[in-house]
Amino acid sequence: MKKYIFALILVLHDLLFGGAWTRKAGEILLIPYYYFYQAENYYDVNWKIKGFDNGGYFDSNRFGLYLEYGLTNRLNFIGNVAFVLHRWIDDFNYKSSSGFGDVEIGFKFKIFETGIISSIQFTGVIPAYSVDKEPILGFGRYAGEVRFLFSGGIRFINFDSYFNLEASFRKFQKDVASQVRFQVLYGVHLSKNLQGIVQIDGVNSIGEGSFSTKFNPSIETDYVEGRLSVSMAYKFASKAWINTGFYHNLYGKKIGVGKGFFVGMWIEI
Repeated sequence: MKKYIFALILVLHDLLFGGAWTRKAGEILLIPYYYFYQAENYYDVNWKIKGFDNGGYFDSNRFGLYLEYGLTNRLNFIGNVAFVLHRWIDDFNYKSSSGFGDVEIGFKFKIFETGIISSIQFTGVIPAYSVDKEPILGFGRYAGEVRFLFSGGIRFINFDSYFNLEASFRKFQKDVASQVRFQVLYGVHLSKNLQGIVQIDGVNSIGEGSFSTKFNPSIETDYVEGRLSVSMAYKFASKAWINTGFYHNLYGKKIGVGKGFFVGMWIEI
């Protein structure tokens, strides 16, 4: 079944690429990606959708590169960096900003593989920007995260398919509430070179944050969010896929009602 587990989903401001699977020693996984986000409304503190004041609108373009490198068959180095462009427009303001966002580096270790694969991942988040820009590019705070991952293959009707389940806890240096995150992903192998993928991601803040995110409704120092993504992956070379799809928020609290699309390439070296 593992030979079918090649398509990877690209989503949210912290992208969850490789599931519990790890690269073998010396192997490299590269994923260049583009991610577009827009919001014209937001979820208030009562989980209701409202329009931004003064006809506000926000969009974001993110160009990034994700990397996994097999240090051993069970231990991988991981890295993720992106260049972002933000824009906020309303009846009285036009704000734009650009620069590198958070740099994420860490390690993923495969605990066991017995039909279901289980891994644990440790990630450090390093801000590569000033918080003085508007819209703000990110929280501008160092953070650490521990993530538990479970993946496996299943047979559904006459299709080979797979799943990935993740749960994580992210702790920030200061000012930003800690976050519990989850992912539920299901992918089906429609043909030799084509896969369909459905994914739900969620973030739930614990506690309260203490500063404004400055014209950027895609993040908040304390919020709740759930997002649905649907995509297709097509294999165009022996070790390369292209993945593209769209996403939309399902629910939220104190966060923008985000929607958009993404495209990326999965390349194994």
